[in-house]
Amino acid sequence: MDATGVGRQLGSPHIIRYMGVRGFLLLMITIAARADTLDDAVAALAKKVVARLATSETARVTSRNMSSLPAADAAKAQTALTRALQRRPRNPKQVEVAFTISENLRGYLLVAEIRHENETVIEMTEFRIAAPSAEAPAAFRLESKLLWEQELPILDVAVLPDSLRVLDTAGLALYERRTGKWDRTVAVELPVVNRDPRGRLEMNGDSVTVHEPGVTCTVPIKMTAPPQCEQGGRFKAERNTQDLQDWRGEFFASTELGSDTLLAGIDGRIHIHDAAHSPQAVFDGGSDFALIAACGGRHIALTGTGDAASPDSIALYDLVNRTPVRVSEPIEFSGPVTALWPAGEGAVAIVRNLSTGKYGAYSLTLDCGR
Repeated sequence: MDATGVGRQLGSPHIIRYMGVRGFLLLMITIAARADTLDDAVAALAKKVVARLATSETARVTSRNMSSLPAADAAKAQTALTRALQRRPRNPKQVEVAFTISENLRGYLLVAEIRHENETVIEMTEFRIAAPSAEAPAAFRLESKLLWEQELPILDVAVLPDSLRVLDTAGLALYERRTGKWDRTVAVELPVVNRDPRGRLEMNGDSVTVHEPGVTCTVPIKMTAPPQCEQGGRFKAERNTQDLQDWRGEFFASTELGSDTLLAGIDGRIHIHDAAHSPQAVFDGGSDFALIAACGGRHIALTGTGDAASPDSIALYDLVNRTPVRVSEPIEFSGPVTALWPAGEGAVAIVRNLSTGKYGAYSLTLDCGR
């Protein structure tokens, strides 16, 4: 999502809870074990929880389903866990066990948070979704094309038939196509106050709106006059998150898909909310996305799970019952994807090449012929 890798560590769950009982703090996270079925996963989790309970302790189970698992199955899982933890000691001491069903692109994650008086212990098991057949062809082909490459970090680009606008950490530059190549014709400086900046270009007829942390600027389309800037806007000052001062709070990316809203949250996960803004599902697998409306549908281009020091990828997904299903082969890049924005019927990805250190802007388009 960003050049520092904030929100990119998505391969494993991160659960943080603070307790203040007599100044004592303990958080223990164990590696999730894999189970083949939901029943197996619940049984394995119950075994782990029992091992964490003293002989005099009984479990009081509460649950929440933060995944696409049907409500009936989630209720069945809670019931099974509650029964497996039943015991009748002489002088019972009740321990709260918070049972959460989460999800990533590999499958479901069952989490038990065991809340003792002076410590919290977390146990997990993983219930994986069966992988699709390797012989099944991808429904679409995602294609990439290098638009521009340079040393300075690129924030966004906007392409018109005869011109290219590049927003980077120095400002906004206009390039015009002459004799088969791009010639830089004019550039303007813009305030960049964030050590890890983000920026977004919006073309508005005869003007360009530039969004940067804490400031919004407007400049003529031909950049014939200085930019007019004012404080505020979609990006928070000195941060690379967006904040539109509504129910979403801070987020990295947001889009509407049907009656649902998808948010790339600051926790590095993708959250799905319904029309009433109630959370419906959450999944891992990428820290940034862009909506691509093409080939008769609306699809999600989603980054991979690499961090700021690793090569990254982008693949196309559809949501089925609020669960991501990959519908294209991933495009591999030579470094991390630092920005991903929708653009027309495609998207623009900014990639930092780990070998050269340069930043490249790539157009992503969808081949509808498959």
